[in-house]
Amino acid sequence: MAFIGRKDDLAQLEDCFKARKGQLVFVYGRRRVGKTETLTQFSKAKMTLFFAAQNATKEDQLASFSRLMFEAGAPGKEYLRQYPSWESALSELVRLPEPADGGRRLIIFDEFPYLVKSDPSLPSVLQNLWDHTLRNANLMIVICGSAMSFIEKELLSQKSPLYGRATGILKMKPLPYWDAVKFFPDYSDEDKALSYAILGGIPRYLEEFDPDEPVESNIRRHILRRIAPLYSEVEFLLHEELRETAKYNSVIRAIALGGTSLNEIATRTMMPNATVASYLTNLMELGIVEREFPVTAKVKEQAKGARGLYQLSDNFFRFWYSFVFPYRSELERDDVGDVYERHIKPALHDFAGKPFEELCREWLWRESISRNLPFHARQIGRWWDRTHEIDVMALNDGGNESIVGECKFRSAPMDVPMLNLLRDRAAHTGIRQKSYFLFSLGGFTRPLIDIAAAEQSDVRLVGLEELFAADAS
Repeated sequence: MAFIGRKDDLAQLEDCFKARKGQLVFVYGRRRVGKTETLTQFSKAKMTLFFAAQNATKEDQLASFSRLMFEAGAPGKEYLRQYPSWESALSELVRLPEPADGGRRLIIFDEFPYLVKSDPSLPSVLQNLWDHTLRNANLMIVICGSAMSFIEKELLSQKSPLYGRATGILKMKPLPYWDAVKFFPDYSDEDKALSYAILGGIPRYLEEFDPDEPVESNIRRHILRRIAPLYSEVEFLLHEELRETAKYNSVIRAIALGGTSLNEIATRTMMPNATVASYLTNLMELGIVEREFPVTAKVKEQAKGARGLYQLSDNFFRFWYSFVFPYRSELERDDVGDVYERHIKPALHDFAGKPFEELCREWLWRESISRNLPFHARQIGRWWDRTHEIDVMALNDGGNESIVGECKFRSAPMDVPMLNLLRDRAAHTGIRQKSYFLFSLGGFTRPLIDIAAAEQSDVRLVGLEELFAADAS
């Protein structure tokens, strides 16, 4: 399959590569997000030394890196079997043959945290070499890793020897929905939305679905069967990143089933609030859970966390904990058909409702950047108080103008009463100047279409065709 998406990420990396001075760029993000594939794409047509670190000893790592260096033309292979230290190995980077066109050498360290795990002095070694020689060399060095909290706390923070040395920091995010659905070019818009609701924007998960098979067949074959990689993916990832996976399972499951506040999650898991808070922090660092605040919340209010709600930021985790984890006994006996027919098929559109809301918010950001909204949005998210909730809300710079939206992933068309309900909810936000956006899978009734078509109407109707327009990239 052709490489999909990452135009902005590749463009920013290319800008670094073309810069005059030496480059030390950090690229990081959660596992499966596509870092290695993106760096492979970036390195095409460049003279590249690409070192993929393994979870091994310092000696094994040095031996592998030494072989790679000597194959790339580094001097010393006639009398050296391997470099005796990382200092001697990295100092030789400046002696690698330069490209014939006088361009820049690209050096990529993939999964760099594995190297630091085997030799904690490595950041200090790299810092010293960077300060004295590497920064003046015709090199672009890329430090890549999946251990996000390690990179942020141990390599980029103020206490790190490498603090302030980075010339670029790229935190890679899941693909936006308009790139994610390119994995299924022949799907209907409804099936594209369903696939995104199930898999999210993680390329590794999107690749598992066969674009020539229907969504139902893909769920049955590529998620529910024991042999399918996605069947075991969540457990593998948690075991790789965390201890006490049983307790993390309980926390994630509680959120997947609708527990959003700390108290609710603690009650459902029967664990103390402080323990749950610690687990939630770790899950947020992994990009699995996020904390959400009303879009109108002030910075001070967010710091106190009084109104923050927890939710799963990963669509596939939410699907797995909703439809795989509870029915493992049946699936272990290969009762795939019954699990799908009884538990997934009747609930799939309701399940897709929340991811559909997020999709609509992404669309609003894209429209704002393209200057297609009544104003340029400063913030886009959800809004709620104790009794009312709005699916989508965008605010302008002054916070005195808003777009409020309702999202329905249902076959029935939206009608005028839904607009009236949205107007009523919006009246409680305290913002006077508002536009009303309605997003619908099933389209809209004629009376609602007439209201939106009226001159100077403050109502806009957005169907799937517009959300998945061909130019949405």
